[in-house]
Amino acid sequence: MIIYKEISKLNKKFRLLNEEKILLGTDGSVTNILEILFEDICKVETINQKIVDNTNYREVILKVNDIPLVYAISKTPFKNIEEENLREEIKKDLLSADIPIGKIIRKYNLETRREIKSIGIAEVDERLKTLLKTNYNQLPKRTYNIIYKNKILMEITEIFAIRGKL
Repeated sequence: MIIYKEISKLNKKFRLLNEEKILLGTDGSVTNILEILFEDICKVETINQKIVDNTNYREVILKVNDIPLVYAISKTPFKNIEEENLREEIKKDLLSADIPIGKIIRKYNLETRREIKSIGIAEVDERLKTLLKTNYNQLPKRTYNIIYKNKILMEITEIFAIRGKL
């Protein structure tokens, strides 16, 4: 997938904000971009979390200045983290604290890369509208993998609700 071409096609249909294009196409930390755009610390509010078959499923809202900006679902198969100490530390951070994934990666100085799997538009239901405090029926969405030591560390889907909040 050629990212800028996918974003260009999506822009023709949806008229993306420049900030949305950046968030959709970045292969870096979304947390960092949100902190730069909104000039304050990004916090996580966990909506739901469970471990099934040694895989952590986490549903969160990323907020800056208590403004909900991103809805995200992450899937972390712990078996893909070979180092036992690191696996337990990451598991502890995911389960016990509302820490953004970008900050967990930075905390443990992990050399990772992001592979974007898909970019599109999400239909936003009433539950998400309430969580994101938005009236938009459609919002930009992407799914990507975070790769660590050639294995999928996490799969993340994000829906961006920055329209009207900048």
